[in-house]
Amino acid sequence: MKRNIYLFAGLLMVFSCTKKDVPSADFTVKSDSAAYTAGDTTWFSFAGETYNLTFYSGEAGHEYRFHNRTSTPGTPQLQFATTRASGNTGDTLQVLMSTDFKAVYDSTNIYQATWTDITSRAVLATTTTTKASGIVDLSDLVKDTQAVYLAYRYVGGTHAGVQTTWTVTGITINNVATDGSNTFSVGTVADGVWSVVNMKNTAVKWAVSATQLQVKGGAANSAVAETWVISRPLNMSRALPDVGVSLKNITNNGLLTYPYIYKAAGTYTASFVGTNTTVYDSRSSVKEVKVQVN
Repeated sequence: MKRNIYLFAGLLMVFSCTKKDVPSADFTVKSDSAAYTAGDTTWFSFAGETYNLTFYSGEAGHEYRFHNRTSTPGTPQLQFATTRASGNTGDTLQVLMSTDFKAVYDSTNIYQATWTDITSRAVLATTTTTKASGIVDLSDLVKDTQAVYLAYRYVGGTHAGVQTTWTVTGITINNVATDGSNTFSVGTVADGVWSVVNMKNTAVKWAVSATQLQVKGGAANSAVAETWVISRPLNMSRALPDVGVSLKNITNNGLLTYPYIYKAAGTYTASFVGTNTTVYDSRSSVKEVKVQVN
């Protein structure tokens, strides 16, 4: 029993010491000049010791301050294109958005939800010639990270002529960051997460593919048709984390200098993240260098 206690204590001491043996990511970095001309090579030099080193240039999409972000304030924008084939002018296509739809894709829940008609904000086709919608600003419909739903509603009436066929292509929903750093994709038609719900006349319904949404109207004297296609919940403030470039790891530990070219004038914060990681522990530190490019 006593021997086992001693053995356990010895292992604990070894483990503790091993954990303490993980060194701090202690390094320095400097640039070779106070200012550069766009297109010149900026040289960074390093001293100290770190197992891994990651570089963030400070340019859009590569800023360390955004390395963990998943959302950002911005302007949510919708764009798409339509074509309209034959049919009676009484047939309608509506573009709708909801913030209180419960994501239950049936007629009861669709009718119970509050839908804002944004059709008038877009330009719709009047012929078989493809017509771009223009940029549809959705800022007034979005609150922070609240989910919203996009829907296309088709209604075909009963009349002597055939019902209209509508095709919707090029759907892009973006969050244009307020700080101008980037534009983030919120959703497209290719995402594949669209649900079709038929309300009236099951013979007329939306068809979803990787490139388009399409509803083909019925023949002359067809029954009244109503069919919806609704998106998954959309996070209009969606953003992607900024990314860095790995400069070194434990297998190429001899890095002393690194060249980089800034192509545009500006003031950049170049960030270097040093990390020492073992199975027992991880230590890191961040060094920043201001870079003036004229």
